[in-house]
Amino acid sequence: MLKPVVKGRGRVRADVVRLDSPVSLLGDLNPETGRLAGVDVAGKVVSLPYVRGSTVGPYVLWGAARRGKAPLAIVAEKLDLMLVSACVLASVPLFQGRLESGCVYIDLETGAYDKC
Repeated sequence: MLKPVVKGRGRVRADVVRLDSPVSLLGDLNPETGRLAGVDVAGKVVSLPYVRGSTVGPYVLWGAARRGKAPLAIVAEKLDLMLVSACVLASVPLFQGRLESGCVYIDLETGAYDKC
């Protein structure tokens, strides 16, 4: 089970995109297309080691959310204040932990999940 940090609602079926390198929300996320480090993450669960970057990153994720291009949820192995702030601002559920690529049924409130 994943540790919930910013909770969402509902249990959903989602594709998981696993990124093996840290990303910057400011430099690597295109809020108009929903591409993060060259990968389409709009409406998907993103699993990554951690996010690096500045205080502008939360606004980039918020901009993606306003356009309907944000990830469904983010799972990070290491958390920091900017990532938590970004998820709160954009209303994107955030969990601490790790997921592998594939498909999951995930409870956006508790972090409980099963593979599809």
